[in-house]
Amino acid sequence: MRLEEGDLSIDFTDAIDGLVFDQMQSTLPDFHGVPEMHRVNFIVEFIDAVIFVELKDPSHPKAQGTEVSKFYDELDNGTLGHTFAAKFVDSFLYRWAEDKVNKPIHYINLVTLESKLLPNLTDEIIRKLPPMGQPVPRWNRPIYKSCQVFNIETWNENFPKWPVTRMSTTARAESPV
Repeated sequence: MRLEEGDLSIDFTDAIDGLVFDQMQSTLPDFHGVPEMHRVNFIVEFIDAVIFVELKDPSHPKAQGTEVSKFYDELDNGTLGHTFAAKFVDSFLYRWAEDKVNKPIHYINLVTLESKLLPNLTDEIIRKLPPMGQPVPRWNRPIYKSCQVFNIETWNENFPKWPVTRMSTTARAESPV
């Protein structure tokens, strides 16, 4: 199953189901339907787990300077971590209301940043995901199993069964000269 967002494509070879969850066109089959809620890009189901996937591509070949600058400002001031956390929480709530939260959920983020910036962003997101790093004695289960941030290189190293490709690079490599 191949899912695409912008210039990035991920082949989830062993998925049993998947959808583009941030679909906003009412005529498409996976239309989200609640525009006020944040959404992750993809929700992919496997036999024993579900992954929520969020993609941010500031290294997109056609990224505008103001968009890239805004992205790095949000990274520096913590807004980006809050946005990623909100996307997970709202997507979780939506899927819970659909009665689709019946497997452990892993929150995997693909962000085209330098590798050295990824651990800090992971920590920032985790600090903002419920229960915000605090123990909650009354909770019987966590809302997520893991949260990690990868770039294309580290994603492909960690998930060789789910390769990420940049479609514009692939198209250029395949086109005749």
